[in-house]
Amino acid sequence: MTTTLTQKAMRKGTRTRLPENVPVAIDDIRDVLVIRERDIFLLTDNNGNVPAGNRRGLGLYHADTRHLSGYEFSFDHVPPVPLLSTAELGFSEEQVLTNPHMESIEGRSLPRESIEVRRQRVIDSVLEETLHVTNFNVFPVTLDLCYQFDTDFADIFEVRGLTRSQRGTLLPPHIDGDVLTYSYDGRDGNHRQTRIEFSPRPTILASRRATFRITLHHRETKTIKLVIALNGQDCKEDARSRFDNVAAKHRRWILSSTRVFSNNEFFNKVMDRSLADMRMLWSQDAHSQRFLAAGTPWFDTLFGRDTAIASLQSLAFRPQIAKQCLRMLASWQGKELLPWRDEEPGKIVHEVRRGEMSASGEIPFSAYYGSVDSTPLFLMLAAEYFAWTADLALMEELKPSLLAALGWLSTYGELDGDGYVKYEKRSEKGLVNQGWKDSGDSIVHSDGTLVQPPIALVEAQGYVYAAKRGVANILDALGDNAQAEVLRKQAQTLYRRFNNDFWLPDEQSYALALDGENHPAATTASNPGHALWTGLAPRERAPFVVERLMAEDMFTGWGIRTLASTSPRFNPIGYHLGTIWPHDNAIIAMGFKKYGFEEELNEVMTALFDAACSFPYYRMPELFGGEARTPHHSPVPYPVACRPQAWAAGAFPLLLQATLGLCPDAPNKELKIIRPHLPYWLESLQLKGLHIGQAHVDLLFQRKRRRTQVEVLDVSGRLKVTFPNRWPL
Repeated sequence: MTTTLTQKAMRKGTRTRLPENVPVAIDDIRDVLVIRERDIFLLTDNNGNVPAGNRRGLGLYHADTRHLSGYEFSFDHVPPVPLLSTAELGFSEEQVLTNPHMESIEGRSLPRESIEVRRQRVIDSVLEETLHVTNFNVFPVTLDLCYQFDTDFADIFEVRGLTRSQRGTLLPPHIDGDVLTYSYDGRDGNHRQTRIEFSPRPTILASRRATFRITLHHRETKTIKLVIALNGQDCKEDARSRFDNVAAKHRRWILSSTRVFSNNEFFNKVMDRSLADMRMLWSQDAHSQRFLAAGTPWFDTLFGRDTAIASLQSLAFRPQIAKQCLRMLASWQGKELLPWRDEEPGKIVHEVRRGEMSASGEIPFSAYYGSVDSTPLFLMLAAEYFAWTADLALMEELKPSLLAALGWLSTYGELDGDGYVKYEKRSEKGLVNQGWKDSGDSIVHSDGTLVQPPIALVEAQGYVYAAKRGVANILDALGDNAQAEVLRKQAQTLYRRFNNDFWLPDEQSYALALDGENHPAATTASNPGHALWTGLAPRERAPFVVERLMAEDMFTGWGIRTLASTSPRFNPIGYHLGTIWPHDNAIIAMGFKKYGFEEELNEVMTALFDAACSFPYYRMPELFGGEARTPHHSPVPYPVACRPQAWAAGAFPLLLQATLGLCPDAPNKELKIIRPHLPYWLESLQLKGLHIGQAHVDLLFQRKRRRTQVEVLDVSGRLKVTFPNRWPL
């Protein structure tokens, strides 16, 4: 491809170093409680409170805006003692609180632990809080129960540390009977509102405080309820309780997915948590389109790359996610050249934000396209979805978007016309690095210097290769055989060129990237493992790549690091500089499977399983520390990791697909099961309701000594189950 004058002009002047667009001022959220439903989430401390003026990002959020920055309960300034605090359900949290030694309103001494407060919150379209207060003293007690509120309507980027020269207008609080309302007029022209409705009416209701004076007889319980509605949501409750309503939705989600039953109860909990976290992140936009939010709290919105990868990871267990996410990503596909947003025709969006700073144009993230890999991943997702479902109607519907995405790869993605998809930011406030390792210092040479753009990442070439081969199968099914053959030839050309330019003979692995002068970054990182996942490596080179990834400076016992400990830039708690990312490890492990390295796959799976069992609720965080494993059996948490994170939740579904060897071919009504190999801690595992096309199948896997046997328990619909010895590459 010849570089156009327009492209040169768009690139000119972007080589100067600019500050990172999103600094992080939050120090630590390791012990926060998170609940979420739809697009509302609440972050509290472990006592269930949001202290006013907190510097940890705690609060109640909706649409990238913090609606409450203070939300505390007390016995009239006397903090209660927490006995239990849990947010395990994901959509609801509960604290069981009691009193320290204190005095009642009458001045009577109250022994510690003689008052019980059950504080329960659930999110549906609103946040509902219920207090059940019980007196276990043998005499009547009068108490003041107090709430303190505060609000700043801060944009999520403000919370994370981005300074602003000007804000909108915070209006005076308004009190009307039993309702307290906070309002804000943003610089984007949007009016934001937080409405708190109390039942019963507080004894005292002020602009920042609600006080309930209650008298409790022996063993008497009284109930107080708050409903917090954001931006005009209706506070009215249906006949069914909000808790029961949301719980039923979550149960239906789990029961309509492929079910997993194993002999290892801890693994069952890990898998249940994976699917529950995906349901927790399931979102709906203003047009009722559904999608997976990337992660709470910092990435609680549509991210093209994250959505595509999480959808790919979960195809064996819930292909409906991919179907709806494909439509959502297609609806946000780029249509014009807008350097401010790094937008180009056919490009798949990186992220979509709804906060004031994005909507007012202070930052370019209202719809930002600075991602080199979201477009090929969108194409990969379509191809893999078709392999699992044979849903030709959706492929016909998406065909214009697929062709536009292919057009972007060759027209705008290949910046220098050398056959490699590359990136270089155009937006003044855009991302410097535009692969999945998108922090400013993540792409480095072996001497620690930063790789200069335009940059061709190793994994992005793999995604393009797999995308073209996969979409070729779709086009064949749609009758466009000529275009399909063109794509296969382009993929083969990329295969040959890549294996010549990216291979490092001295390292016996692939380069992390090629820089702007096409010099390889001979850095040992996790990225080449993605080339195995996408089939871009020849079989004879795979053993060297696997060995390098599993070497001591990369594999820690908890997983594979993002960057080798031998690198000058290594930092075990550096965001992309040596930490462990579950989704990255799952992708690498799937690559191990495709080249026949089942033992190494299971070693990675075992490491991540042990890590999951060490984290609260068996939840895999976005990332964790890359320190070597010690006898204390606890991985080091990353201080500000998202929990839940969609592609972290998708790690174990993909790992399980890999270790079971599930390879779908729904267009030919076939399921290939290739060399299943359960790890030593799984003796048996049953899949119930695995869908391939219009059929579904129940399978039983049992480990007998070193072999895993498969029994087909039931098949509904037309489907043949075969057992090849090698993954098709």
